Amino acid sequence: MTSRPDYRDPRIPRSVCVYTISQESRYLLIENIPSLGVEKQLIELCQSFGPIEECRMLDDHPSSTDTLDVLWVKYELISVARFVKKKLDNKPFYSNPLRVNYVPEYETMDDIRLKFQDRYEAVMKRVNNHKRTPKKTVYPMPISKKEHVILDEVPVPVQKKRRRI
Repeated sequence: MTSRPDYRDPRIPRSVCVYTISQESRYLLIENIPSLGVEKQLIELCQSFGPIEECRMLDDHPSSTDTLDVLWVKYELISVARFVKKKLDNKPFYSNPLRVNYVPEYETMDDIRLKFQDRYEAVMKRVNNHKRTPKKTVYPMPISKKEHVILDEVPVPVQKKRRRI
């Protein structure tokens, strides 16, 4: 029960989904694929986002039925898998919205070690970039000479002189 009026509540409740580094994976499970022989087109669509190391259909998966298939995909890079999940999740594919999930349970210890090492390097790169002195910004001045002035602060807007009529 919320304190919001009924007319302000959305028809479909929305929530923010946050993934930690341990939940993200370069292994994806794509569900809700129609069993019409369109697996090849879906694999080509997945390859258009980035290189795939391995992929296969999972017939023994609980959500695999006579009319729906499940595809397991292993990407070379976790960044590509993130992008694919963002782009393909709930995207219609032959009239069925695809469900894309991370499946970190397929990761080996080497995969986990590499994933944490990559994350550590990315964080250290961001930290080191923030330690540097801030760059000076070049702002064009509204003068007739097309000169540029270097300022450390936000420029003060120039007031135009009013004309008398």
